Amino acid sequence: MSRNSLSAVTLSVVALLSASGCSRSEAGGSRPVPTRPATAAAAAAFSPAPDPTPAPPPAFDPVRAKLLTQTGRLLAGLPVGDGPLAAVESSAACQDHAKKIRGLWQQHDKARLEKVRLWAKEHLTEPGPAPRSLFYPFAGPDGLYPLAFFPSASRYVLVGLEPVGAVPDVASRPEAELASDLSEMEKYVRPILQISFFRTNEMKKDLAEEGVLPILMVFLAGTGHEILDVGYVTVGPGGSLENVPAGDESKRRGARILFRALGEEATRELLYFSQDLSDTGLKKRPELTAWLASLEKPATFLKAASYLMYKPTFSTVRGVILDHSSLVLQDDSGIPYRFFEKDRWQSRLFGSYRKPIRLFEERFQPDLVEAFAGPPPAEPLPFGIGYRHQEKDSNLMVARRVGAQAARS
Repeated sequence: MSRNSLSAVTLSVVALLSASGCSRSEAGGSRPVPTRPATAAAAAAFSPAPDPTPAPPPAFDPVRAKLLTQTGRLLAGLPVGDGPLAAVESSAACQDHAKKIRGLWQQHDKARLEKVRLWAKEHLTEPGPAPRSLFYPFAGPDGLYPLAFFPSASRYVLVGLEPVGAVPDVASRPEAELASDLSEMEKYVRPILQISFFRTNEMKKDLAEEGVLPILMVFLAGTGHEILDVGYVTVGPGGSLENVPAGDESKRRGARILFRALGEEATRELLYFSQDLSDTGLKKRPELTAWLASLEKPATFLKAASYLMYKPTFSTVRGVILDHSSLVLQDDSGIPYRFFEKDRWQSRLFGSYRKPIRLFEERFQPDLVEAFAGPPPAEPLPFGIGYRHQEKDSNLMVARRVGAQAARS
């Protein structure tokens, strides 16, 4: 495994330790009537379709599952126990790394993630069945926050620009090189702990070679899960998930991780797709757009999303979310507030909203300022998240589709 691989994994190590476009009103002004894409492809994507539930996965190989789980735990500085990586764990490099990472986690977990889990339990649960799928566009390799906000989902669908990558072979890594990689890992852990998101420019550089799989494995193992299997998938012309044969790297645009909570039998899956979500990017892969649109009443999560869906060039993915989600959880970088029409959405606001950070200051929303002021005024948010990651500066909106709960019951 290269230095880039482990550098990327660093960002996720944090999680493991928890186990031991719009038009004229983009920058304000009057509220235009939201529109939907008019292309035939987009219209087809928005048409009703059955839930794309894949066939039950084949029985997993327990030997491979143990190796996959231990790989994630080792990279996170967690004990692996007996097994194929016990000797690697006993190295001085891994022992030193575990101590440093554990200290970082203990320092920052209570500052944010513990509060996230408690807040989600109070504000994102409701009577009746919860959304089965969680859609997280512009996610990069952040498997930590969807698990914290939506712990009961059975399928997590993440989409980012970063390549999928491969499972790292830590057992074959020379100790001196592993020590160097783990040292690099430490400096990448800090941003996700301290500011709750990955820096896109850094990810482009660090994940160009090895991709996101190591990080996703780390988050799953670190939040108390066994990793049962990892494989590559693609969406076929008919809009169904298909396994990618080993060796066919040209189709490695998606990955599926089968996992389950320690001590439980029920399995869940995390899907990651490497995809440009602009209208131009999705036009090249209409089958993926149709598959996303056919998810059955998912919840959608948007955080540190670069305000891309304020632009008309991201109208397709915005339309998929608004037309098909039963719930949207987002900070102000997601979908502009004006698109959540009151006859279709019931919204609750949390935290504080004044203006975006300087890099995105043209995305200021005067109507959102008014909404936060009330009545009713916004409710408290006990943690920081997103670009304004300080507790008193952060914001979240929980938007529920009118009638969505009755439809699921």
